[in-house]
Amino acid sequence: VSMIDVNLFDSLLKGLKSNIKLILVGDYDQLPSVGPGNLLKDLICSEMIETVHLNHLYRQGEDSYIISLAYEIKDGNLSENYLNTYNDYTFLKCSANHIKSNLMRLCEKVIEKGYDYKRLQILAPMYKGENGIDALNSELQNIFNPPSSEKREIKSGNIIFRENDKILQLVNMPDENVFNGDIGVIKYIKYGNTSKSKKDEIYVDFDGNLVKYTPKDFVKIKHGFIISIHKSQGSEFEMVIMPMAHSYKRMLYKKLVYTGVTRAKKKLILIGEPEAFVYSVQNN
Repeated sequence: VSMIDVNLFDSLLKGLKSNIKLILVGDYDQLPSVGPGNLLKDLICSEMIETVHLNHLYRQGEDSYIISLAYEIKDGNLSENYLNTYNDYTFLKCSANHIKSNLMRLCEKVIEKGYDYKRLQILAPMYKGENGIDALNSELQNIFNPPSSEKREIKSGNIIFRENDKILQLVNMPDENVFNGDIGVIKYIKYGNTSKSKKDEIYVDFDGNLVKYTPKDFVKIKHGFIISIHKSQGSEFEMVIMPMAHSYKRMLYKKLVYTGVTRAKKKLILIGEPEAFVYSVQNN
C-alpha cells in the first residue's frame, strides 16, 4: 500500500461497499507512491485507524546481517559494520569509474557459483550515466546471455533483443495479464518471413504466461539484467547486487536504499563508493 497514491485509493474506496473490512498491508519506510500523496504514512500517523506493526521478518534468516543493516538504514544510524563481510552480505569498495568492470567480473564469478539471472537481480537508482541502468544492461547482456548462432535476435533502436534475454515490463497490459515491473525471459523470436503477422515477434515468458510483442510493442519492454530500485518494490530476489556511486546523488536517499537492501533474501552485495552509501542513509 506504500505504492498507492491518493487518486487510486479514492477510486478503491468508491468501488467498495460499506459491509466489508479493508485491511491495508505495507511498509511506509519504503518508497512512497509515484503519484501524489504519502497515503500509508499519513493514515498511520493520523492514529484514526487500528494499526498492527509486524516486527518479525521472514524473508531473511534470524542471524541475517541484511536485517541489521535494514534497521540501521531505517534509523539513519549506520554503524561501521557495513564495511565488514558476513555470510549474507559484502561491500566491495571501488571508485565509480571501476564499478562497471568490477560488476562484470563479479557477475562472471556468480555464474561460476551456479547462479543464473533468475536467482540474481542487480538494482540501481538511475537510468542515465556511466553506471546507469541503460549503459550497464547491454554490458550485462553479454555476460549473462552472449550472442550465439543458436539464438535469434532483433534490433530495436539501440537495443538488441535476444532469445533467453531477461526482460522487464514497463507498462500495464491487463488484457495480457502482465504489469509494470514484471520480469520475464524471451522464450523465442519469430522473424517476419515466418510469422503469421508478417512482422517480427518477440515471445516473453512471465512465469508461464507467454506474451507476444510485435514492433509497436517493443517500447513496452527493456532488458531486466539490471532494473531500477523503484521497479523492484514489491519483489524479492535470492541475491541482490547494488552499485553505489556519487553520480547517483540526486536519487540517493534513505527510502530508496532501504527498499533496495530489503529486496535481498539470502545475499546482498554492494559495490562502489562507501561514502555514497553513507550519504544516502543520512539523506531523508
